[in-house]
Amino acid sequence: MAAARISRQFGSASSLSGSISSLAASSALSRDRSRDRLDAARKGGGLVAAKKKMGSLGNLVGKRDSTAVGQLRPRAPAIKESSEVYTVKFSLDDEYIAVGLGDAQISILSTRTNERLHTLTPDNLSADLPCTSIAFRPEAPSYKNKNVLAAAYASGDIIHWHTTSNQEISRINEGENQPYVVTYNISGSQFATGGSDCAVRLYDGEGMHPIATMKNGTGGLAAETAGHSNRIFAVKFHPTDPNCLISAGWDNTVQIWDPRVARSVRSFYGPHICGDALDFLPGTATGGLNGSMLVCGSYRKNDALQIWSFAEGALVETIPWTHADNPDPQTSLLYSVGASASGKYIVAAGGSSAQCKVFSTTSKRPVGMVTNLPGTIYSAAMSHDEKMVAFGGSDLGVWSFEIDPIGLTDFMY
Repeated sequence: MAAARISRQFGSASSLSGSISSLAASSALSRDRSRDRLDAARKGGGLVAAKKKMGSLGNLVGKRDSTAVGQLRPRAPAIKESSEVYTVKFSLDDEYIAVGLGDAQISILSTRTNERLHTLTPDNLSADLPCTSIAFRPEAPSYKNKNVLAAAYASGDIIHWHTTSNQEISRINEGENQPYVVTYNISGSQFATGGSDCAVRLYDGEGMHPIATMKNGTGGLAAETAGHSNRIFAVKFHPTDPNCLISAGWDNTVQIWDPRVARSVRSFYGPHICGDALDFLPGTATGGLNGSMLVCGSYRKNDALQIWSFAEGALVETIPWTHADNPDPQTSLLYSVGASASGKYIVAAGGSSAQCKVFSTTSKRPVGMVTNLPGTIYSAAMSHDEKMVAFGGSDLGVWSFEIDPIGLTDFMY
């Protein structure tokens, strides 16, 4: 019965193959990536095999020494989790790290003691369906509870948790959609999701009711947009415009949505997003207005880390992953990219080289990096006070580092 239910939800192996092969711009590496990470792990036929493949790396935590260079200093040994790590987020006060796992659990870790405080385990969800994304809810006078997070699950559920009491507050099911990302606006009044059915869903933060489901573009209007044609892995609210959201995914487009008309009103082509790898750069980082620039991390060998103009939809700059003089250059294949709170840093992590790097937005080069990691990094985050970095992935470990602002910055990368 369980096998039949999972098969119905995720579809047959042949339909999965067709979906992947239909990506006109996707490379063979991208198809390999989908089997190695989210897509295979979230679909019934490939789920067990993918878990075994990723889980076999778990015994490497602590047996293979990672190397930290520059301004990153290890805070404590990596914490080994029960399953692969899909998403890592700091709480708004930086007291906790929430870690979404491949077995649908969420670990709450203390940044003070580096210990696991408790685990959020949803009722009536299969352990074969991972927690794919986490977003802490901004505090507002209208909310009675603090320390609340929203979590997306490949089962189609969006669950709000009170993290300090381990209590589930609410649950929304999006039907056949597999949500890969959940995110809040700056005030906490709204949250949005994106996933397998190519739609961006907007919700009221207090009432938990849907506001808009946005899937289509402008059609035949002059500024023609089509919406997304494949899976969405990143959604962000504009930092100053309450009527603007952006999203990106497998179809190599960034879509700009207006919830007042419930459609995409503009788009541009370029970034190939396979994780939480799309963010607005604060204005102080670029010299422009807040929200005028985007940082994008693509899952590709070359030209993966880029800054784009939001207004023009044009590439501004490509940030090299390795130095031009490096005798052993590494490719990137990024899964996770984000700007720090002030825009001083960009945190990027990913696939083939199993590295996490912290870039200066001024110099456009790393001020710190961690290499020789035992597995692919799926998610990385920086604390809001810009003093800590945490990340995790296929090796089942959660790694945390301090940022030493007086550390070495001139090193080969």
